Amino acid sequence: MKRRLTRNLRRAGVVTAAAAAALMGSAGIASAAPGGAYASGTGVFGSANWEWTTSGWKNGNAAVRDTACDAKPVYIHFRVKTTRGSIYSTTPRWNQQGCGETSSWAGLAYDAGYYVAAVQVETCVKDKGCYQSDWQDNPLT
Repeated sequence: MKRRLTRNLRRAGVVTAAAAAALMGSAGIASAAPGGAYASGTGVFGSANWEWTTSGWKNGNAAVRDTACDAKPVYIHFRVKTTRGSIYSTTPRWNQQGCGETSSWAGLAYDAGYYVAAVQVETCVKDKGCYQSDWQDNPLT
């Protein structure tokens, strides 16, 4: 009986250690603080995702699709709100391929040099208007 109890306790210890290691591993993944948003309107759909940093993001991806056959190019960019309340726009990324086509970019990064409070994705149709996502708060600031 004592031998069986010792063996069961040893097994429980191994299972507990494995579970703790798995939780620590998943906590490391969760601490990467992923972010993402989309914005769409008449003639355009765009989406982006990224990994937050305190002063911006890294490992970002963005895509914008022209959903109208109106000969108007579309673009996507980010609006960045600092913890001071200032708002800046990043360089627009254009899709001039035409109706139904998508352009995408990977490996995007942004560093404001100071704390970034939130980001908004904005998609636009040239000479027609823009559409914004909700502000996405930076969980690291």
